[in-house]
Amino acid sequence: MTALLSIDDLSVTFGGLRAVDGVSVTVLPQEIRGLIGPNGAGKTTLFNTITGLVPAAGGRIVFDGAAITELPPQERARRGARRTFQSVQLLPGLTVLENVLLGLHCEEGDGVLGSLWKVLTRRASDRSQLATAREVLSFLGLDDQRMTVVDKLSFSQQRFVEIARAIVSRPKLLLLDEPAAGLSPSDIEMLREVILRIRDDRNTTIILVEHILSLVMAVCDKVTVMEQGKLLVEGEPQAIMRHPAVQAAYLGEE
Repeated sequence: MTALLSIDDLSVTFGGLRAVDGVSVTVLPQEIRGLIGPNGAGKTTLFNTITGLVPAAGGRIVFDGAAITELPPQERARRGARRTFQSVQLLPGLTVLENVLLGLHCEEGDGVLGSLWKVLTRRASDRSQLATAREVLSFLGLDDQRMTVVDKLSFSQQRFVEIARAIVSRPKLLLLDEPAAGLSPSDIEMLREVILRIRDDRNTTIILVEHILSLVMAVCDKVTVMEQGKLLVEGEPQAIMRHPAVQAAYLGEE
């Protein structure tokens, strides 16, 4: 099977610090790939480089058959690579529906301000986009809150709204950066179901950065472990959790 995402010998530097050091990863279509490691391992930096927020110092990224290493973030999003962030990044003062609609307009390359203007001045002719946004809100059980200003939502609801915004354009690749952070056990169980449904019902490939290993074990087909910017080991979840190098580096065991 042809890979959807191929990362070859990727390096990222900040001054004299090599935050990602020669990492190579291949992710297949509709795979759920876990990306774990201790704090400072380079996981979020890898995400930022895949999505174009941080430039690569070396190496190559191929997405859906085309090299994207030099492309700007909006072009990578337009081609179908979307993400969420560790800290929820919704626009305050806007409704749930308006925040999700931003996920459609940003695909058009307008930038945040241009996208916001389109959302706030939307016309009746935008019915197809409204229908698309409502469909994804229904998919995530959020349609009843569509006219609620996001500031009034609980933290967990805001998390799911951000996921809705990321998947509304039906991306080929979804990068989830610690989506379970701050969630209750019942919310994490809901998140587990949502991740699997996004993969199965929307044919989306997912890369999951997460510290809650029970969630990683429950949803991931394969797990990649990073330490100090380098790829430590990768394989099936059960084998990874038993690996001595993983237990030493990630779990703090000798």
